[in-house]
Amino acid sequence: MPGSRKKWGVEMKTLKVRLENCYGIAKLDEEFKFEKSYATLIYAPNGVMKTSFAKTFYAISKGKQPEEKMFNKTPSFDIKADGVDILQDDILVINPFDKNFESVNISTLLVNLDKKLQYDGIFKDILNAKKKLVIELNKISKIPKESIESQLAKDLGCDDIFSAIRTLQQLGLGNEAYFSLQYQTVFDPKVVELLGNEEVRNNIAEYAEKYNSLFEESTVFKRGIFNPAKASSVSTELKKQMFFEAKHKVILDGKVDPIDEHKVLEQSFEAEKEKILGNGSLQEISKKIIGGVASIKAFQDVLESCPEIAAELANVDNLRKIVWCSYYETNKVLFDDLLAIYEKHKQQLIDIENAANLESTLWHKAHRIFKERFQVPFSMEIANHTNAILGTTKPVVVFTFNSEDGTPIKFNRGELDSLDFLSMGERRAMYLLYVIFELLAKQASQKQAVIIIDDIADSFDYKNKYAIIEYLKELAHQDLFRLIVLTHNFDFYRTFQGRVLDNAQWENSFIAQKTEGSIKLLRGGDKDVSNPFTLWKKNYHKNGVMLISMIPFVRNLIEYRDGTKCDEYKRLTSMLHIKDDTSTLKLSDLESLISGVVKGEALDATFDQNLCVLNHIYNTADELCNIAKEDEICLENKIALSIAARLKAEEYMWSVIKDKSSISGSQTGRLYDRWISENDPNDVNFVALRGTLSQVILMTPENIHLNSFMYEPLMDMSSHHLVKLYQELILLH
Repeated sequence: MPGSRKKWGVEMKTLKVRLENCYGIAKLDEEFKFEKSYATLIYAPNGVMKTSFAKTFYAISKGKQPEEKMFNKTPSFDIKADGVDILQDDILVINPFDKNFESVNISTLLVNLDKKLQYDGIFKDILNAKKKLVIELNKISKIPKESIESQLAKDLGCDDIFSAIRTLQQLGLGNEAYFSLQYQTVFDPKVVELLGNEEVRNNIAEYAEKYNSLFEESTVFKRGIFNPAKASSVSTELKKQMFFEAKHKVILDGKVDPIDEHKVLEQSFEAEKEKILGNGSLQEISKKIIGGVASIKAFQDVLESCPEIAAELANVDNLRKIVWCSYYETNKVLFDDLLAIYEKHKQQLIDIENAANLESTLWHKAHRIFKERFQVPFSMEIANHTNAILGTTKPVVVFTFNSEDGTPIKFNRGELDSLDFLSMGERRAMYLLYVIFELLAKQASQKQAVIIIDDIADSFDYKNKYAIIEYLKELAHQDLFRLIVLTHNFDFYRTFQGRVLDNAQWENSFIAQKTEGSIKLLRGGDKDVSNPFTLWKKNYHKNGVMLISMIPFVRNLIEYRDGTKCDEYKRLTSMLHIKDDTSTLKLSDLESLISGVVKGEALDATFDQNLCVLNHIYNTADELCNIAKEDEICLENKIALSIAARLKAEEYMWSVIKDKSSISGSQTGRLYDRWISENDPNDVNFVALRGTLSQVILMTPENIHLNSFMYEPLMDMSSHHLVKLYQELILLH
């Protein structure tokens, strides 16, 4: 991101966001204000901007450029906090659910910094001494540096390198002849396997003795230079390269005549070996070594340079100890210094570790928050708690479930994933725990952050959903953080407004709407949006659109009070569906029905009391088609258009079907099914009509049954879409 590297202050008041061609967002240019609240809330219908907004910030947080993959356009962005370019480290994105997510900050959360500083200070000298020793042992033994400590402890039957050094001091098995032996060569797995053969083990000493005497008498073989294994390799390579077929010859030291056949060369080599290794058992050993893999042949070199080792090969485990003791004698100062430093500070280390076991760290805080607030069927603990707190090992999180008989069953994270038996709800709960880890780590680091939270409560039950909102409320009071919370759940949106934003909901809550070429954030904090019923009750007597919106609202109240059999409920239903009496119901009838439930003023004189309700609905819808704006939420406009569209659709279907028998319950859907059954599905005109009428079936029923939950679909639907549908239905007539 271009611009200054200056840091924005703790009292950040504004976040200016300009995005173009970022993951489906063609254009977004908004300024979020945090003067009244550190949280901002955005309700975004599916497909409008929610995921794209979060993905854009996530890419920036990783130092990457946002993309526009679908249309292959060039993306651009500019994000400023109080006029200063935001840095990638200032952004944290919390996605809805990621089953593979595991907080990278679990280790940070577990570490007690004070204890770790003490521990690291003491351990620094120990680590330096150990590093020097490991470097020297690696040069001699050729064991990888990272494996030396564990191999030494294992070979000596000890728990750690310090007890292993004490054992070396006591054993006194060092042999000067073995100081320079390469451990990796002597104890190569293939060599150990060879020595596991009883015949080899019983005859190896005699073999080594006779084998080495071969070099004293032979003119062909030279100790440490050219041995039978190398002779075998030479013979094989010459044959492969067709050396003798090319008329070349070989002269061996001590031989008069040159050799011009491969067969003769092999016979010469075998004759030299036969002089000493004529014994059958020794010949077998020779074949296994000479014909073995590279590591076996390398072992032959060890037998040549250090024939004394043959006497020890009958007991490989004891030989390991002898070799380590020999290394000890060579590097006695390094071994002893390491142990002395450890012994000097041992008690201090133990005291700190004991204190760490009892220490309350951020891990405990995160775990406590999770346990107290969220209902999940498992508990958690850290298996290697002490070392994790001191930061010396990566923490292992263990989950405990109780079986039906109360027996606890424990699994680590990897086991849970491999067993794949957690429900989606349990996986989401586990993900939420890791999110808490991440947020606490950010808080503990005292680093400022803009936190994008993308539908974190999605698919949780209500109890846990409200617990999430309460936790977000606490985060919203952290002056280091600025929250931008995105959701497509309108119930969550309204609850967050009331519990978190409170008096800041007008300035800090928005409803996203996609318009031609851009995303606009409409003010969504007014009570007329979160609770429109009060507005309608106060104004229906003078507002024709709100008067229509009162029809389903009052009908629901009557249904709750008197049920669906009463006359009032049926008459209101006839204003929402085409019934036999629909054309006879006037505005005066509607006024009377409303006043019987809601205390309000009489209809304004501008209303014609004798006007048919159906005509008032159509007239109002016609007016809305001319004045409806893209940048308005206006739930009452959408309700009026939805009711008008459904009535137009029913009018059309009643006019063309043959079966005119009455329908009770779910009239629009059953009427549509009746119309479908009477038409030829292959008729071109029918297919076009079905496309329009099916939109009515899909969009309007839930919109018209209004209660505290069921007008959410209206938020997801633009006025433009409803206007277009209504106008198409008019054309049917």
